[in-house]
Amino acid sequence: MFKNLILKTIFILITTSVFSQSYDRSIAILNLSERNEESNNSRLISSTHILDVAGIPKIITSNLEEASLYSMILCSSLINQSTFTEYEESLLKDYVSSGGILIAPRVENERLFELFGINDFESNKFRYEIEWNLNSSSKALRWINEVEEETISLGRNGNEEIFKTIGYNTSSAETLAYFTDGTSAVIQNNHGLGQAISVGLSWKDIILRNEINRDYEAQRITSNGFEPTTDVIMLFVRGLYLEYIQYGVWKNTSPGNTKSTLMITHDVDSKTGMDSLSIFVDYERTKSLEATYNITLKYFEDAQSTSFYNNHQEELDYILDNGHQIQSHSVGHFDDFANSDIIPKGEPGNTKENYSPYNDGTVTIGATIFGECEVSKNELDKDFNINVRSFRAGHLAYPDDLIEVLEYLGYEYNSSYNACDVLTNFPYQNVIGKSFNNRLSSVYEIPVTISDVFGSDPINANNYLDKANIWTEVALKNLDNGAPTTLLIHPNRKFKLEALTHFLDQLEDEKIEFMELGKYGDFWKERKNFSYKTELLNNRLTIIIPKEQTLEENISLVINNGKNLSSIVLKNDNGEIINFDQEEWEENDIIVLIDNKTTSVLTEQVKSSDINIYPNPTQDLISLSIEKDIHKNTKIEILDVNGKTLFCRNITSEDVANGNLSLNFKSLNIESGTYFIVIKNESGGVTSKKIILL
Repeated sequence: MFKNLILKTIFILITTSVFSQSYDRSIAILNLSERNEESNNSRLISSTHILDVAGIPKIITSNLEEASLYSMILCSSLINQSTFTEYEESLLKDYVSSGGILIAPRVENERLFELFGINDFESNKFRYEIEWNLNSSSKALRWINEVEEETISLGRNGNEEIFKTIGYNTSSAETLAYFTDGTSAVIQNNHGLGQAISVGLSWKDIILRNEINRDYEAQRITSNGFEPTTDVIMLFVRGLYLEYIQYGVWKNTSPGNTKSTLMITHDVDSKTGMDSLSIFVDYERTKSLEATYNITLKYFEDAQSTSFYNNHQEELDYILDNGHQIQSHSVGHFDDFANSDIIPKGEPGNTKENYSPYNDGTVTIGATIFGECEVSKNELDKDFNINVRSFRAGHLAYPDDLIEVLEYLGYEYNSSYNACDVLTNFPYQNVIGKSFNNRLSSVYEIPVTISDVFGSDPINANNYLDKANIWTEVALKNLDNGAPTTLLIHPNRKFKLEALTHFLDQLEDEKIEFMELGKYGDFWKERKNFSYKTELLNNRLTIIIPKEQTLEENISLVINNGKNLSSIVLKNDNGEIINFDQEEWEENDIIVLIDNKTTSVLTEQVKSSDINIYPNPTQDLISLSIEKDIHKNTKIEILDVNGKTLFCRNITSEDVANGNLSLNFKSLNIESGTYFIVIKNESGGVTSKKIILL
């Protein structure tokens, strides 16, 4: 007991020092799987995916003391009576009191009720929705601004029951979201210098359950709609991070300075599609777009269709010759592909010569999952000297064994889920067997967001513009969240090309990147693997990237309220400066575009103390006092708030000798407003100062 008291005292001294001076600005995922004796990693997988999509720097640890050295702790799973020892519960309270931010799902330990600001909770399996409290001033709700986001779905009302949720009855906590029975679903509570936040459900049930399509029919629309339930949770956690971490930094979800990515995909699964695909190829070439053409390898005739793959080498070569990609869309395009009683998993070793499935008009005979995926990939690889990397099942049918087969055969991407069905628009690694008990596969799912399939009201020559407007609405809502949009069009009707044209015309002025599906998948994997940490000192932000980290030019970082910083520095952990550009982002944010080169060392960068600017504010004239040892070839720029360069010149040796430089805004025809004086040297060092012209 006395030993625990000493350890607790030491911990309080350490954490008080850490939070009052400097501490790691990343989030620590506290893995509670072993403590809670969980049978699988589904909760850890889900909590990790939240931060991966949010783009927040993270570590994973099972050690509470280690986690407490980080600015925020995200618990992987619930806190019950036995999750922590009494001593560890005291450490958690001290962590929050000292300024830490604690996020936990399902707090069922009454000894921690005061920490979370609750009196008690009510558990049941009949809560079907969460409604966000938009009267709250919490900045964590930043991305919750669409009707479909204000209320999110947990399951279809009418199910006998769904998964367990707990509704809180609060004491001091603020309610950020309610269950439909009026109990609190999401709460945050001030405790000392910090905050304790809880969500009344398991991360597994709101993330992984949806992604493996084992939800309780939670989708509110079957296709061609905006269904962001899972995405809202991930964006909410990012919002929490930005609310509490000053100048928080997160990885952009789209390449470079774009805000969303659009992938155009075509399923060529009929003779009509094979015959008319060239007009789509031609149009996309004129728009400099690279599309994905998913080819059904129908080399046999049955009751469903002709052998339309045969004798069409020229049409398919035309796809590749015009800069597009060919990927797999199975062999037979069977509508009972997901029925394991009809189409079993099978075994590898299938070839065009020994694999002979067919459909008699009622049922498929002789098909296997291995056969559909293996033969289509290998034949396309051989016929066109390519490497097929992605797969889409016919009819978006999704058997339980599909991911395991795709991984075995070397596929990297799958696009067989409908985003509305899995309640997410972002890519994710799927789980083997669609089971909570299995591991993550290496195959990434990129859901289909919008398509030319409209169910009971099909697209036709009279309504295609209305259908394209629906696509636009969904794409713009995804753009607001930074989520990608995957469009599926069967290239078998000219009016569908006109619908595509209308759709793209409406997006012309948006900051959208157009990418081939596999290339966006490559970007997403690079983004996930990209690591960094940040340090903040005297309004100066330093972003530190491991030296061994590959610098991808399309990876970008967004700095919350970055316009208010005095300077931004990128370096690796050896102190070498990393070149970058910066642009205005949303609201008061800055986006950092990373160069793939490092230059010089930290000591050669421009320091804030090297150049002083006065007076500030000014009516016309400013003076810059220059230290004698300033680096040669230093450039001075004046930028407006949109990042546009209004003036640029080098600081000369004469300026350095004089010790100052004067600039007259009026003579430069610069009007009153807010501007940035940016100083850059040839080593990549950058500093900036805001100046107000009266």
